Amino acid sequence: MNRLRGYLRTLRAYGRTPKGAFDRRDYLRAAGMILLTSILAAAVAVVLYDLF
Repeated sequence: MNRLRGYLRTLRAYGRTPKGAFDRRDYLRAAGMILLTSILAAAVAVVLYDLF
């Protein structure tokens, strides 16, 4: 349990640095793009399924 707390503490400290803040925004943007792409792919699949 102490290792997990230490790991989370290190991540929080890294997130407070300028590079960490940039990386966090970059990862969130990438996750958002993946989510939007998945939603779009599912919508296309539903439309194509309805056509056939």
